[in-house]
Amino acid sequence: MAKSFLNNHKVRGLKNNNPGNLKRTNIAWQGKIPLGENLDKVFEQFVNVHYGLRAMYKDLINDINKGKNTVKLLISEYAPKTDNNNTDAYIKSVAKTLGVTPTQKLTEINSAFLLKLGRAIIQVELGPAHIELTDSDLVKAITMLGDVSTSALKVSIDRFALAKQYIVPVLITIGLFFYSFVTVII
Repeated sequence: MAKSFLNNHKVRGLKNNNPGNLKRTNIAWQGKIPLGENLDKVFEQFVNVHYGLRAMYKDLINDINKGKNTVKLLISEYAPKTDNNNTDAYIKSVAKTLGVTPTQKLTEINSAFLLKLGRAIIQVELGPAHIELTDSDLVKAITMLGDVSTSALKVSIDRFALAKQYIVPVLITIGLFFYSFVTVII
C-alpha cells in the first residue's frame, strides 16, 4: 500500500507528499495532484509520497543531464539562494552524505547513489521528520523511475541489487528465528 501524509502532517514536505519540496509547475508529474485541487499555493502535492519521491528523482536526474553534475551545481539549481535557501550549507550536507567533494563530478549514477542522494536531500528538506520515510520508500520511488538513461547520461537502476539489500536481511532474520525456535523445542 502506498504511503500518504496528504494534508495530514505538520511538516510541509510530508503534508504535500512532496519530500523534495518541488515547487508548483506545469510539469505533468505522475501522481501529481492537479493544480486546481492542490491546497498548497507554493509546492506540488502528490497522491502519495512515492510519486513525490519519484518526481524529485526525475528532477535531479534531469538536472544532472543538463550538466549540473557536481553537488555544488546540482544543489545550486535544486535549492537556489534566490528561494531563501541556505544553499552553501545544503551543498556541504549533501556532499558529506555522498562522500564526495562539492565540485567532484558525479559519474556513477546508479541505484545505490540515488538512494544516498535521495536520503541526503530529504534530510535537509524535512529535517528530523526525514526518519518517517524509510529506505524502502526511496527504493520504491527509484524502481518507479523506469529507464531514465540518455545518450549523455547512463543511469543504472538494478532492481535486484536493491531488493537484495532489503530482502536478504529479512530472510536471515526469519531463518534465525526458526532455527532458534526449533533449537528451543528440541
